[in-house]
Amino acid sequence: MTDFQELINKSIKNLRLSLDMTQEKFSEKCGLSTDNYRNLEYNRHAPKSSTIDKICLTFNISPLELLRYGMEQSGDIEQITDLLRGMPETQLNMVRDFITLVRRYKIK
Repeated sequence: MTDFQELINKSIKNLRLSLDMTQEKFSEKCGLSTDNYRNLEYNRHAPKSSTIDKICLTFNISPLELLRYGMEQSGDIEQITDLLRGMPETQLNMVRDFITLVRRYKIK
């Protein structure tokens, strides 16, 4: 699991915690299986883009807003740069896909 994937999973978990929801309730509301959702929280796999879409649509947030739940308030750009530095091309392609997804949403 890459640092970027862990950040996404942490962001999803922190969103759930901020909403004071159980894993079961959160996954049900998003239309996800509880087992698959738990695998995200325990960093067993990264979410598919369709999963990120479901979560963002359910809670009316952009993917960028979701990602912010996993990052500290300050130093966002520096943290992202550090995560990208030295990443293999296949993982960079995944990041590019995620950024493309983020650009589809209006950021407030």
